[in-house]
Amino acid sequence: MSEERQLSSGMATFGFAVLVLDLAVGIGFVLVPLMIVGFLFLLRDVFGVLLLPFSFLLGLAGWSADQKTLHAMQTGFLPDGSAHMLRAGSIILLLAVSILCSVLASRRVGQSVCVERWLAPCLTGIAAWLGGGTLALVLLPAFFLQCAALRYPGLRIAGAR
Repeated sequence: MSEERQLSSGMATFGFAVLVLDLAVGIGFVLVPLMIVGFLFLLRDVFGVLLLPFSFLLGLAGWSADQKTLHAMQTGFLPDGSAHMLRAGSIILLLAVSILCSVLASRRVGQSVCVERWLAPCLTGIAAWLGGGTLALVLLPAFFLQCAALRYPGLRIAGAR
């Protein structure tokens, strides 16, 4: 009996670690492209400063076709990423609250149904829906683990009261 309880505790601890790690990977999956786009915006501004004398000289020489090509290269460097900042911020917030709900629900072992147990998979599902198919595939193990915690609330993790 004691050995079965230790095995159950070890599996629950491993599942909890996988859950938190998977949600953290989901946050990183959303944050890394934002950081890359920010770096590319910075790079575009640096190239804009470097190309400024050439655009001035092309304008003085009357070569408007070459100036248009230079301007198109500078403005077409990046797509407009500002529209996705709100969506990415909301996804990150949903996943952070989902991690918090999972941690709080793992500490309440005696109660079979608590708000955190229901809220965590709902928030993960909404974040996966907002993030699209690739983020949904990344968050799928965490969603299944949170649903398993709904089905089996009696699993104890190490250190739970």
